[in-house]
Amino acid sequence: MYQVPLRALALDRRWPVTGPPPRTLLIWPLALLLTALVGGVASRAATAAEALPRVMGTNLCADLLLDSTAAPAQIVSLSRQSRDATVSPIAARAAAYPANDGGVEDLLYHRPDKALVYLGWTGGRFATLLAGQGIELIEVPYPAGWDDALASARAIAAEIGRAETGAALAAAAEQRMRELAEALPPLRVLYLRPGGGSAGAGTYVDDVITRLGLVNLAAEQGHVGWGAYPLERIITDPPDVFLLSYFEQAPPPGASAYARHPLLRDLLARTPTVQVPSQSWGCGGLELVGAAEAIAAQLRALSWDGGP
Repeated sequence: MYQVPLRALALDRRWPVTGPPPRTLLIWPLALLLTALVGGVASRAATAAEALPRVMGTNLCADLLLDSTAAPAQIVSLSRQSRDATVSPIAARAAAYPANDGGVEDLLYHRPDKALVYLGWTGGRFATLLAGQGIELIEVPYPAGWDDALASARAIAAEIGRAETGAALAAAAEQRMRELAEALPPLRVLYLRPGGGSAGAGTYVDDVITRLGLVNLAAEQGHVGWGAYPLERIITDPPDVFLLSYFEQAPPPGASAYARHPLLRDLLARTPTVQVPSQSWGCGGLELVGAAEAIAAQLRALSWDGGP
């Protein structure tokens, strides 16, 4: 135990040098020591935070990655898209950061150390100019499936000095996804948007459907990538379950032709449906596991004979 030097304590005439020191005299040095230790830890934490690069997202997909992997103090700005609650699952948190429109001028104004941009970003031709200003561009790849989402989370986290965080998040999400397929029957499902858009083979929606042990009707019918699914085929060969997205929004008439068609509306009334809010899909990143959990939960709430 730390003790005050005897010569100093001898100044207190209430305590003879030959006896044990009072408890209060032993406690105050310990308190000072603890204060110093806590201060040292806080100082090291602050230094570590300062060492991390300042980062900026220029589109919703980049923002979602930064929101999940970056330290809050690192983020200097997120795109205006991330504040839109109709498409962004992080709208409330995004409001805490300055918004940007994803342009070169925004990067020069906020001056991050690293900026996340999408592949093919038009401002990419100014990469040399931005590098001269100390701004490094990191292109965020568009994920085709769940493995891509995991890889992107790990890679981007490493780029911004948060490799351990990214690895831990990816591992946890991977485990959650792995556990979801238990006890789900191989139902034929059709992902459908109000305008008739669907997702065939090679899309992250198809990957999620497959990982849940379900059959993607669009892929089964030979569809590849994103595109419209024929209304006639839906009517003549309907799925066991409709997987609906964006139906909670109010799209313009040109983007909701299927949703307004009387034959489809009648079929939807007679067929089990799973509603996945549009923001749940995000950009096909780690948020996909949340969409998969919503699908699995709703399917388990249905009886397997095709009715609620």
